[in-house]
Amino acid sequence: MSQDLLPCGLDARLPVPASKGMHVRRLPALGFLLCLLGAGGARAADFYISPAGSDANPGSLALPWKSFAYAVAQLKGGDTLNLRAGTYAERLILSGKTASVASPIVIRAYQGEAPVIDGTSLIVPSGGLIGLVTVQNCSHIHLEGLDIGNYKTIIANRIPVGIQIEGSGSGIKVSGCKVHHIWQSATSATSDGFGIAVYGTSATPIDGLVLENNEVFNLRTGQSESVVLNGNVTNFAVIGNHVHDCNNIGIDFIGYEESAPADFDRARNGICRGNLVHGIDSSFNPGYGGNFTTGGGERSAAGIYIDGGTNITVEGNRVYGCNFGIELASEHASGATDEIHLLNNLIHHNMGAGLIMGGYDANRGKTRLCEIRNNTLYLNDTLQTFGGQVAIQFYFEQNTFRNNIVWANPATRQMVVHYAEGGTASQRVFGQGNVFEDNIYFCQGAESEIQFGLNLTGEGPDAGNTAYTGLTAWRAAVGSDSRSSFHDPEFVVAAPAGSAQAGDFKLSASSFCRDRGEPSFVPPAGEEDYFGNSRLAGARVDVGFHELASGLNAWRAMYFGVADGSGTSGDDEDPDRDGVRNLIEYSQGMDPLHSDLQLAPSGVNEGEVFRFRYRKADASLSYQVQASDGTGPWTEVQAAEQTDGNGNYWRDLPYGPGKLFVRLSVSY
Repeated sequence: MSQDLLPCGLDARLPVPASKGMHVRRLPALGFLLCLLGAGGARAADFYISPAGSDANPGSLALPWKSFAYAVAQLKGGDTLNLRAGTYAERLILSGKTASVASPIVIRAYQGEAPVIDGTSLIVPSGGLIGLVTVQNCSHIHLEGLDIGNYKTIIANRIPVGIQIEGSGSGIKVSGCKVHHIWQSATSATSDGFGIAVYGTSATPIDGLVLENNEVFNLRTGQSESVVLNGNVTNFAVIGNHVHDCNNIGIDFIGYEESAPADFDRARNGICRGNLVHGIDSSFNPGYGGNFTTGGGERSAAGIYIDGGTNITVEGNRVYGCNFGIELASEHASGATDEIHLLNNLIHHNMGAGLIMGGYDANRGKTRLCEIRNNTLYLNDTLQTFGGQVAIQFYFEQNTFRNNIVWANPATRQMVVHYAEGGTASQRVFGQGNVFEDNIYFCQGAESEIQFGLNLTGEGPDAGNTAYTGLTAWRAAVGSDSRSSFHDPEFVVAAPAGSAQAGDFKLSASSFCRDRGEPSFVPPAGEEDYFGNSRLAGARVDVGFHELASGLNAWRAMYFGVADGSGTSGDDEDPDRDGVRNLIEYSQGMDPLHSDLQLAPSGVNEGEVFRFRYRKADASLSYQVQASDGTGPWTEVQAAEQTDGNGNYWRDLPYGPGKLFVRLSVSY
């Protein structure tokens, strides 16, 4: 694409004259009215609490309260309770507290201090889930920057929870908190514990929950999860959390466990975005036959698990070093995990399969109507379990698998494996309506050596489980994947190690994956790749979790919300109508939505020469200064390019007979 703009016309002998005078019309002064609101009505207040305080105090910064029980009873909508430094050996319980969107109740660490809610000296009571911090049937409660930990038991029927949110309510937000050392240390196979447990238990949901930028780590949770949303929980956002080094599932979204009335008993309509999950390993869980310190048990825990949830977008997460990466399944025979959008995730170096879908035996529910798109799966199955990078089990129906990078472990060479053991022949058969397309498969070695697995009959040798070697055989068996390829995706780091960072998996500028995705793909409004780039930057979407974006793509996305040059973001468009088209605006570091002609290429008389000035905002573009006498063609100016070293460039053109027009031509 090239673009020429801003010819500067000049007489060779006479510079363009400035105007002789300027007329300025004075405008009447404009008055500004500042309205100050009176202090009528109840005022929100900042209160303070300290282990060294007293409940006889007024709760001020100088004279803080002491106990959570007293402080919470005083709070109303709009109030903030600031926790001063120290250790609080008390449960924080909020029950039936209702505030509003405009005036939430905020409980937070005081600025610059690190208070700790510590359960070391507390006994976990009996009676179901018991949170060190409990929010029950509340609305618009915000917990910010709290350190919550050391809540432990060895009694099998006690259930310790770091943060427990239960019942119904709306607008609850937990942000910037640390939850750690919540230990259910019984050796029973039926014990439970949780880091953060959200249970919607009534016909009225927990609505609009936000869990954001929390760290959850070093947990012993028995048969339960590190972070869970279960039952009637809707319109939630689980964003930017770091969950690691726990002995069961990392983040779980559950349905069908009879946590809520049947018509509402599913976590739904939410997003799980930008979370980092690693070190999830149930082999250190006695409930799976392991030892807390030496391991040795069954490895069954996924980093992120959708178990009976529906209409959840799981995007931009990184999962590594877990028993499995991400799992989409329903453990309940009458249920399903459906309408899950698994997008732009990085799943690498997990012990078993990177992605598991479908019921783990014939008595489970379905995985259906799910979209698995633009993910990067790399060297999972590090323990060589022969479960593939993608493991498909029972009841997998009407799902799509597109635009994904799948790089297999060279020891197994397995890509997508559908093997079903047990059940009847009809239960074992690969489900109907599944589509694979526009994927890039790779493994060290030849394409003819890669392996897939599929059960098309449910009967015969190995109960119908059949291996297919090479892409041609796989395509014929699965009935799709015709546009997929076997090729090195060409990351910026050729073969990232287990300690790699997400940036190591970015596509290189010459990557085979560039513009290789689904030809007709149009991203939903606002969708971004893992790194926050517009999901579509070129003629076609790239394959994998990264969209290779040039500086121009990023500039378009910043100003227009799209990176592909469509609509008013096109190179030849001029949305601010200042006479400078978009490509030139970009090349000069201009704002395409607001006229800023002072930044455009320009000419000025410098004595015996005409100086043509311009900038180079993107050095990867081609810049050419051209001249014409107005009757002949445009030709490149031969005058030497000069610069001040600060991004400003110019050419000095000597005056001669006749007229001369000068312009800047930009191309890529």
